[in-house]
Amino acid sequence: MKKDGIVIIGAGKLAYSLTSALLNAGYSVQSIISRKLSSAKSLAKKYSVPHFSNSIHKIPAGIKNYFITVPDGEIKKVAEKLASLNRNFKDCICIHFSGVENINSLNSLTKKGCATGSLHIIRPFPSKNTFDLKNSPASIETEGKRVNSFLIQLCNKLKLRPHRITSDEKVLHHLAAVHSSNFLVGNLFNAFSLLSSKGNFQIDILRRTTQSALENVFKLSPAKALSGPIDRGDFYTINKHIEALDKKIIRARRKERPKLLKNNYIIQSLGLLEVVKAKYGKLSENHLKIKKFLMSKLG
Repeated sequence: MKKDGIVIIGAGKLAYSLTSALLNAGYSVQSIISRKLSSAKSLAKKYSVPHFSNSIHKIPAGIKNYFITVPDGEIKKVAEKLASLNRNFKDCICIHFSGVENINSLNSLTKKGCATGSLHIIRPFPSKNTFDLKNSPASIETEGKRVNSFLIQLCNKLKLRPHRITSDEKVLHHLAAVHSSNFLVGNLFNAFSLLSSKGNFQIDILRRTTQSALENVFKLSPAKALSGPIDRGDFYTINKHIEALDKKIIRARRKERPKLLKNNYIIQSLGLLEVVKAKYGKLSENHLKIKKFLMSKLG
């Protein structure tokens, strides 16, 4: 067993891309641990990792670097299980890859002398397919110089774009990423469901509008990029939208989905009125009329 190798604890979507990137960068991934033996085996076999198990107690001796990629709510439990092992952690490093948990979740290992930190790679991992991590932003959170140096070197080798972050900032950074990525996907899912045409035509419509909006956001600013009926205070169009959504609810056999679509439209439109306020400094009479109307329709 190669000394100072890496054990990856957790065999989910991130672990696949991370394992691939580590091996390609010359790191020695020596073990995969997962609650399900079949999951640990699948990841280990895919990348020829020499050891796998469903037990933390079976992590091979000599490994000094622990990479935790389990779900956020499980990190503290995994750290406590590691800390309970009869091992000397004083020369070890433990990193977790959560976007919302800060390094306090690793306190049980810190008390054992283990150097701890977190690295949040900011990009989507929609499946266990391998995704290229190069040029992805990465948030580094740590209080120790040794771990900081380790993570900077790791980011350089994986060709990530690192930046330091405090524990207090972490959840808000992740929430911002959810708004800019996950909610964007959800909005496009809704947009596709509203178009009745099939084939590439609807894809072309949405691709052009989405790309244009994103270009304007990052070229100008979110507020200056805003356009459409909310921006211009177009009550008539907003009303037509609500009428169309009400018709979908009436016609639907199952009401939950179209009702959710309508409420989502109202809530996001109310949010856009805040963007209007940022853009123009205040809401016009037409904007206030739209706000009152939308609030009356929310339910």
